[in-house]
Amino acid sequence: MEAWLETATGDRVPVQGSFSIGRASQNTLVLPGDPRVSRRHALIHQQGAGEFWLVDLGSSNGVLRNGRRVRQPEQLQDQDRIEIGSFLFVFGKQEAPPLSGVAETTVTKTTNFLTIKETRTEELWLLIADIEGFTPLSQKLPGDELAKLVGRWICSCKEIIESQEGIINKYLGDGFLAYWPSSETPPAKIAGAVAELQKLQGRQQFPFRLVLHRGKITVDNAVALGENSLIGPDVNFIFRLEKVAGKLGQPCLLSKTAAGLLAGFGRTVSVGEHPVAGFGGHHEFFSYESAPAPGDPAPPAS
Repeated sequence: MEAWLETATGDRVPVQGSFSIGRASQNTLVLPGDPRVSRRHALIHQQGAGEFWLVDLGSSNGVLRNGRRVRQPEQLQDQDRIEIGSFLFVFGKQEAPPLSGVAETTVTKTTNFLTIKETRTEELWLLIADIEGFTPLSQKLPGDELAKLVGRWICSCKEIIESQEGIINKYLGDGFLAYWPSSETPPAKIAGAVAELQKLQGRQQFPFRLVLHRGKITVDNAVALGENSLIGPDVNFIFRLEKVAGKLGQPCLLSKTAAGLLAGFGRTVSVGEHPVAGFGGHHEFFSYESAPAPGDPAPPAS
């Protein structure tokens, strides 16, 4: 899949992977000279089979898609108009033309002209974060205020996860799926990310939920194409786990596997065995509370 932003002058800027937009020089697309553009203003994130999602990173002046402010991550469609400050872009995408002599099956090597898809299956960590009660929240708050809150939340979560070597793989409208791409990632990295996310839960203006699992994941990876798809029953399992967490009212819920590996970094408490849609039998889950770091205030006495 090929995608681009077309400028007002007709130039096309290719969009691949995680495409950042803003005033700062570190962005993929730098927009200088307009004070209405934030240093880190927005993100276009490629995910799945040809999906591109537009994310406002909590900018002061917002992002308009087809004349309406983006309040949460939204999937872009061909010919969508994107406005950031005084800059106007038209998003375009199309299927990449077939390469002569290359079959439609999975290609197995890399050349100077083509990055080939590779697949690997490993035990990896998965994390889902999602905003609780997004629909009533969107009805309660003005659109501009909601957009800033959600964007800043996403930006904070992204920084926390990336600081511990994780990656946001997929935006979900009111949340995201993150993973740690190395099977060698030490549990301390995961615990560090969860600890910071739980601190964020404590100071965020709206509640959000965390679920965590470690399982066997197939990664379909073509870096140059910006794609990085996660496949397998354990991916489905963590999405079902998020539904269980919602029913139980748990702000942070771990699978049994995840709880066993993080037990030394915080307090895990069994919340019983529960059915999981699409998976046979009952499965034990655990609440989790990160251990306070040195210098953190002690939790209030119960």
